[in-house]
Order: sequence, then structure tokens, then C-alpha cells
Amino acid sequence: MKDLSRNITLLCGVCGNDSFETLDSQYESIKNAPDYIRLKCSDCGRIVTKKELIEENSVNINANIDIIKKDAVLEMEKEIKKTFKKKRR
Repeated sequence: MKDLSRNITLLCGVCGNDSFETLDSQYESIKNAPDYIRLKCSDCGRIVTKKELIEENSVNINANIDIIKKDAVLEMEKEIKKTFKKKRR
């Protein structure tokens, strides 16, 4: 089955920028950082936590989840069809 993982760009709720810096120096990347890590938008300077940023982007995140669900069902259907074709031979 193909890889269905996605990277979703999180956008600043004020200016729409997608570039943030961490204010908590022990974290170089926000991907695996805890929800309470503070982030600063590189354009407007707004400071939010990772959790707040995720909540602000929840519509986009949920839309991508729905797409992944549909893709997963299609992939599973393809795999099942392949399996049955192999057994018929």
C-alpha cells in the first residue's frame, strides 16, 4: 500500500505566514515538540503556542484527514481486488 502520510503547513492566524521560530531554545523543530512550546511568526511577530496554532489550523487539518481517509479506502479496495485476482489463478 502506498504511503498516505502528509505534511500540513500551519499558517499564522493573523498574517497567513508559514514560517515560525521557536522561543524555547531546546527545540529546533516544532514537529515533535510539546504543545506548550511558544512560537513566533517570522512576519508579524505574533507569539502563540503550538497547541493554539494547531487549533487555528484545524479546518485545514480536518480537510486533509478527510482526504487521507478517502485515499486509504481506495487503496484498501485496490489491495483487496489484487488479492482476489491472485487467488483466482
